[in-house]
Amino acid sequence: MVEMEIITIDNSGRLVIPEFIRKKLHLTKNVPLLITELDDDKILIKKLDRDKIEKRLREELKDLDIDKIASEVRTEVNEAAKKKYATILG
Repeated sequence: MVEMEIITIDNSGRLVIPEFIRKKLHLTKNVPLLITELDDDKILIKKLDRDKIEKRLREELKDLDIDKIASEVRTEVNEAAKKKYATILG
C-alpha cells in the first residue's frame, strides 16, 4: 500500500516531507535532493547519493587531468575578462 499525505507550502516556499517518507528514505538534514518539473503539474523529488555520483565521475574522468583542465579554464576566463574590460582597466 502506498502511503500519501497532503502537504502545503509555507510562506517561505518550503514544504515539509512527511516523517514516514523521511524515515523510509533515510532523509536527514543536508541530504541532497534533486527537484524537477514533470508534465501535468507534477514534480519529482529524487534523493541523490553523493557516493554514487562521485564514483561515477571518477570512472568517467579517470583518464583526464582535471588540474590541467581547471588551469586552462581559469586562463581562458581571465583572458576573456581582460579583453572585455581592457578599456575600463586601461
